[in-house]
Amino acid sequence: MKALFLVFIAEGLMTTGQICFKKGANRLNIEKTTLPAWIIQLLKCLACYPVLWLGALTMVAGLGFWLWALDSGDLNFVYLLGSIQYVFALFAAHFFLQEKIDMPKLTGTLLITLGIILTMLS
Repeated sequence: MKALFLVFIAEGLMTTGQICFKKGANRLNIEKTTLPAWIIQLLKCLACYPVLWLGALTMVAGLGFWLWALDSGDLNFVYLLGSIQYVFALFAAHFFLQEKIDMPKLTGTLLITLGIILTMLS
């Protein structure tokens, strides 16, 4: 039960980080140049967009909870339950990024959810 709770926290934080990264990436205007120039442009943008830092912090926190979950439960259970992030990402992208949920995305997400449920019951 503890591992279940920790995985949900970890995946919620990781999804939050991904949404922050996407919002930040949408603002970036990084030209594709040489690698050193690209890194310099990225570092300049990091200073301008705190949402990228928020994304990094939530991803690091999510990793901490993920490791705690791995320590608290069986690998099969924790790793399988980690697939719930696909569900979180679909709905977070819809609500926070106004991305459309079409039938193939919804069907895939429902199949993932069904797979998680069936495997947990076995």
